[in-house]
Amino acid sequence: MFQGTWGAQAEIVSGIEATPVSASWEMQASGPNWNTHTVYEMLRWDDLILEDHARGMLSRLGQSLVTLADFVVTGTLFRFMYASWKYAGFFLFPYLYLTGFAACGAGIGYGLVRLTGATGFAAVLLTVVVAAGVTAGLLHLLGWRWPINHVFDDWIFSREFVYGQRPRMDARIDQFAGRILDRARNADVDEIVIVGHCLGAALVMDSVARALKCEPELARRGPSLCILTVGATIPKFSLHSQGQRIRLATQTVADERRIHWTEYHARDDAISFYRFDPVILKRVSRERSDGRPNIRRVQLHDMMDKASFRRHRFNFMVLHYKFLMGNSVRAEYDYCLIICGPLPFDEITAPRGGVDCFGEDGALLKRASSEATEVTKPADSTVGAA
Repeated sequence: MFQGTWGAQAEIVSGIEATPVSASWEMQASGPNWNTHTVYEMLRWDDLILEDHARGMLSRLGQSLVTLADFVVTGTLFRFMYASWKYAGFFLFPYLYLTGFAACGAGIGYGLVRLTGATGFAAVLLTVVVAAGVTAGLLHLLGWRWPINHVFDDWIFSREFVYGQRPRMDARIDQFAGRILDRARNADVDEIVIVGHCLGAALVMDSVARALKCEPELARRGPSLCILTVGATIPKFSLHSQGQRIRLATQTVADERRIHWTEYHARDDAISFYRFDPVILKRVSRERSDGRPNIRRVQLHDMMDKASFRRHRFNFMVLHYKFLMGNSVRAEYDYCLIICGPLPFDEITAPRGGVDCFGEDGALLKRASSEATEVTKPADSTVGAA
């Protein structure tokens, strides 16, 4: 899509180098009067996610109910409702499905009781057994087809993470911080762009804060250090009473004035905190450009052709991940253009993005940047995404 939308040429020019911590490859992109070379590195924790997905149904249900109780008792759910009612709905939706499955099973059980004429303890037992069986069957049939189990695992992880009960994840974040430090020290590039999507945005905050603790001068020498957070759910940790670590990490990143940080919000993305500042944890009424972070409001339907948007209008997972996909139409936000395009981070993440900067043939317009040259230097992108 990137090539057709922006009139560019792009290709992967290396094999994939993979370790348990990261996977990287090199890409080239070009237009009539520009070209870039990008090293794209994905920070990996897929092995930990797959371990969570492999847990049994009873364990998942038990831990998810503990999570629900915790988020109610600590007031986190109610803070979600204040921050974003859509996100609160995302938290509750698997529990509502579970309730619906149980109600369906109870209804079938009640019908069998009436048919069999069972009474007393036998009627209660029959209803409970049928309700449990139907609920388990529906979860087995639909739990992965619909993202019910996936979201349960996400919330179980979130609770355990804020309580410091995921030591392997903590160790992985230390490794992420080490990769960022290594890139910053050794990469011969113009910019390092660290991307955090969804839950990964909070992990980026923690990783960068740890890197800054190891090397306070990290952002003051070497290539420009930039952070892009999209579909971000940093407040899912920060709004929890035990989320002080992420609150402190986010404030640490915001306080480092030499880090360029931009966060994009989209109204149609239900799995994010729309118009909610991830640092001060307050709702914001408009875009902000003070860099702590810059907050940009974009529309997902502006990035997609009308037919695609209509097809996925109520598929919240597809819309949520649209932030990491190529656009089918030119828009203020375009992930591929930010990562592979020739404009510096601050210019491509300006309110108008690249809309007014490229001709129909993909040429970089001279008026787009007084500093733009015919051939740009390489850019290095490091990505952590949930």
